[in-house]
Amino acid sequence: MLISTLFDLDLRHEISVWLLSNITFSATLRIPLNPLLAALSLIAMIFIKLIYFGHIFIFCWFAGLCSANAGEVGSTEVGKPVQVVDFEQQVREVAQKTADEARAKKAQEKKERDRRVGGQAGGTFRVFKYQQDGSVKFADTAPYKTTYEVIIYNSCYACSTNSTINWMTTRLHLTEFSDTIVDTAKKYNVDPAFVRAVIHAESAFNPLARSRKGAMGLMQLMPGTAKDMGVTDTTNPEQNIRGGVKYLSGLLQTFSGSIGLAAAAYNAGPGAVSRYGGIPPYEETQTYVKRVKILFERYRNQKELASSG
Repeated sequence: MLISTLFDLDLRHEISVWLLSNITFSATLRIPLNPLLAALSLIAMIFIKLIYFGHIFIFCWFAGLCSANAGEVGSTEVGKPVQVVDFEQQVREVAQKTADEARAKKAQEKKERDRRVGGQAGGTFRVFKYQQDGSVKFADTAPYKTTYEVIIYNSCYACSTNSTINWMTTRLHLTEFSDTIVDTAKKYNVDPAFVRAVIHAESAFNPLARSRKGAMGLMQLMPGTAKDMGVTDTTNPEQNIRGGVKYLSGLLQTFSGSIGLAAAAYNAGPGAVSRYGGIPPYEETQTYVKRVKILFERYRNQKELASSG
């Protein structure tokens, strides 16, 4: 052990110094060295050293620093290197562990929030509506530490026959995506009021809206339709509007400019309209067409009021 080694080395050193000092002292003063006094002096010195190192040993034993087990930190067996603790490494490990725990906790909280409000299940799709920096935002996951409204899409916004919305008074979206709507409607010769009515009926101006059938974006384009209209990203508002208006333009041409038949074809498909020679007898489609017409008239009236003002 380290204590015994130090005691042995120190004692040898002290004896050497003691002999040298006594011999030098006797030679200098020319006084013969008294063996009895020298022996007593040596014994006293050894006794003092024993007491001194005994205290150190007792202190170390209580502090747990005198372990004789090889490999333990603080082991001082001769020939065995003392292991040095890397405190910086310990700090890094603690910091990393803390960061991992924080990330895991945040992920668990997010998972719990999503579980409470529900994800996509049973053919429905949930969108989270919230306010940020004074504007309305939409997301497909629950926002963190923010008040939000959950919008559930089973189908298009105006398709539900059980809707309790008053379509004669519901708020109109008169400013959203104005430049894109006006420019695209002009390019494809479609009334901007009709475009707004369809967007309102399909998604309520939510660019992340998605139906259980797979229609996506502001104008609820099906994947096949989006591809035919050259849309590569249905969640991109400009692409979605351009693709939807281009498709509407084709439907209006097919059905001689009829708003009702174009709306019905947009909902049920042009084949169904052609097959029935008019609006198909589907409850959802008939409900949808009625609401689109209401919204169209309201948007057109607002446009006329703005022009006259």
